[in-house]
Amino acid sequence: MSALPIPITLVRVQNRDANLALERFVHGGRYSGRRPPRGIDPEYVSYWIRENVKPDCAPGAMMRVVDLLRFYERKDVLDHVSRFLTRQETDERSFRRSLYVVQAIGEVGTAEQAAFAVRYFNEFLLPLPFALEFFQLILETAEAVAIAVDVTAIGRRLQAALASAQDQLWRKYSDYNRNNLPAAIYTIEAKRRLLQMAPVQRLQELMVIYMGGSDVSSASMEIWAGRLLREYAMQGGQQAIIGAFTQIFDSAAKSQMPKPRKDFLLHRAGNAILYLQGKFSFPHEAIFEEVKEGPENFLSDDLMA
Repeated sequence: MSALPIPITLVRVQNRDANLALERFVHGGRYSGRRPPRGIDPEYVSYWIRENVKPDCAPGAMMRVVDLLRFYERKDVLDHVSRFLTRQETDERSFRRSLYVVQAIGEVGTAEQAAFAVRYFNEFLLPLPFALEFFQLILETAEAVAIAVDVTAIGRRLQAALASAQDQLWRKYSDYNRNNLPAAIYTIEAKRRLLQMAPVQRLQELMVIYMGGSDVSSASMEIWAGRLLREYAMQGGQQAIIGAFTQIFDSAAKSQMPKPRKDFLLHRAGNAILYLQGKFSFPHEAIFEEVKEGPENFLSDDLMA
């Protein structure tokens, strides 16, 4: 099984068309989805963000910038989006936008940058009176800066709200305290534990997460695991990653598991093999042809259409 150096994406979209695709994705509103367009020059993605994403952008636009950074791994725009943190979050719109900026820093920034983002989160965002109205977004942000976040600060903020809440609000905050916060803490601890491992040691667990088989598998965690698997492949572990996905593909093909789960595994593993520049055997190629129209995956360059 031969393999070639892995690009983030096979650049196939001219910059003029990339401009339109990025405009539709970032500024297109709720119908844009969360999947960044593939095939754009990564350096053009950074250029476009600098030119077209402004400090007063809609929170949804900044959310999709985070999605772009996750796929294209563009650390070079953090200096631009960090300027959106002005300590003037006076309304829900600016509050939500700043949370997504913190997420962007946590996703592609250094440990030092993540520490700055967490300080900003703790000092200027978490204390705002309307923060608990967006508690799930707060937890999502905490997961993005898992390497540096202080979850006890979130717990204290929630306890303070619980102490003064009544009736329906108390029940909602109590549910957050029993369910949402512990689940987020579990995910954050899992991220930290995995990041402390050597890449080769965490490989198997990342594969399980990415394939949806872990108790921490979620849409965001599967993307995170996919990014770490891609990073490992790009740093010399390409054959090992392709081999692991090929083994999953082969085991699923031979299994008697229910068809929906089997097709999911074949589709996701097959897309990853192709994205990482692997090659199918002839029998595997025929099997993949039957399932290749399945759901979208992070480790995919969307070349099957």
